[in-house]
Amino acid sequence: METQNDTLISQFLADLKTELVIALLSKCKPNWTKGLFTPTYSKIYYIESGQGKMTVGGQELFPQPGQMVFAPAGLPQSFSTTDPERTYQKYWCHFNSNVSFMNLFTLCKLPYCLTIDDPTLVIAAFERLITAFKSQHGPAKSIRIQAALLDLISCYIEQAVLEKPKSSSTLTSSKLSTVLQYIDMNLTKDMSIAELAEQVHHHPNYFIRFFKNHLGVTPMTYIYERRMEKAKQLIMSSDMTIGEVASETGFHDIFHFSKTFKKRLGVAPTEFRSLYSELHSPKEQLLK
Repeated sequence: METQNDTLISQFLADLKTELVIALLSKCKPNWTKGLFTPTYSKIYYIESGQGKMTVGGQELFPQPGQMVFAPAGLPQSFSTTDPERTYQKYWCHFNSNVSFMNLFTLCKLPYCLTIDDPTLVIAAFERLITAFKSQHGPAKSIRIQAALLDLISCYIEQAVLEKPKSSSTLTSSKLSTVLQYIDMNLTKDMSIAELAEQVHHHPNYFIRFFKNHLGVTPMTYIYERRMEKAKQLIMSSDMTIGEVASETGFHDIFHFSKTFKKRLGVAPTEFRSLYSELHSPKEQLLK
């Protein structure tokens, strides 16, 4: 029987689209180390052998062989070796998506690391993904990449749901799902706290506390982040003009949009598009 939490996750993933950045099987170098950073792409690892340390969203992880790690975009992360002579050999990939896995994992309290019940399925999906990624030709290359990547994501999410501690917060999840869907469907327009609170029949003051307690940010901050995420996705994956992207993400003034985008990401929208195009092919800085 499908639970309320299952329904919430299904709603999040219903229109999922992904774009692979890189996929490889590799052995980490003895100096495999990176301090705290916040990537704009999500990462999935499957550990074949070795040992190491990672942090995702403030959680300290020591993934073991046979375990899988899902590090959503937008969460602070770091990684390092724990024994230079026994570094990880791992399957891994980086990808962009049109949904916020950070919000999904936070809202549904999903683990960032878990032991895989059937490693053969995960390894097979990674092998298909890597083969398709390395392929230079083929009219169906993008479909094969999408299919393998979605297979990996579904393997992880389905097992993560089974391992998540059971709770009685189905009503809370339902209310949050209602609000988050409403926000996503109305990003082009201005939204007030009163308007959002009305969706779940809460007083505005209570609604702000309710929202922040469960998602860690205020409703207005969440809307801002969703607009920036959508803007990045549109700039990366469409031919829309910057003015059209601004309008589609609720900014009625292209100059205000450009200023806000640059403040958030450090580069103007046009520069971001150029940099993304240049960096779309695998570069050395992504090979970690």
